[in-house]
Amino acid sequence: MKSLLLLPMLMLGILFTSCKKEEIIQQQVVQPNRTILFEVKPSSWKYDSQTKTYFAELPIDEIDNDVNQNSGILVYISSDKVTYEAIPDVFNGSTFVYSYTTGSLFLEVQGADGSTINPPSATVWTKVVIVDSAPIP
Repeated sequence: MKSLLLLPMLMLGILFTSCKKEEIIQQQVVQPNRTILFEVKPSSWKYDSQTKTYFAELPIDEIDNDVNQNSGILVYISSDKVTYEAIPDVFNGSTFVYSYTTGSLFLEVQGADGSTINPPSATVWTKVVIVDSAPIP
C-alpha cells in the first residue's frame, strides 16, 4: 500500500519541482570619447627659438593627470571646418605635429623639409579627441 502512494507522490514531486535559471549579466562600462573644437587664429602662433618652429598652445582642462597617463589624444586640423586631416600631417606644405601635457596641447608647425616657415596666415580649426581609457592592472 505504501508503494502505491509512493509512486504518485514521486510523480507530483517531479511535476511541481521547478528549476530556477540564474543568469549572470556582466555590464560593460563604455567610456565615451570627448571632442573639443578650437579656432587657432594667426595671432596665436609663437616662435620657439630653440626648435626654430612656431607653436600654438591650446589650454585643455580636460587633460588632467589621469587622462595624460592613461587615455589617448587624437588631433585633427582643417582650413575650412569641413575636411579634417589627422596630424602629424603635411598640410598646405607645412608639417604639423602636436604634443601634450597636463592642461595643455601644443601644435607645432614647420616646413615639410624641416625648415623654419611662417606660421599659418589664416585660421586653422583644430579638433581634439580625448579617447578615455583605463589601465589594465
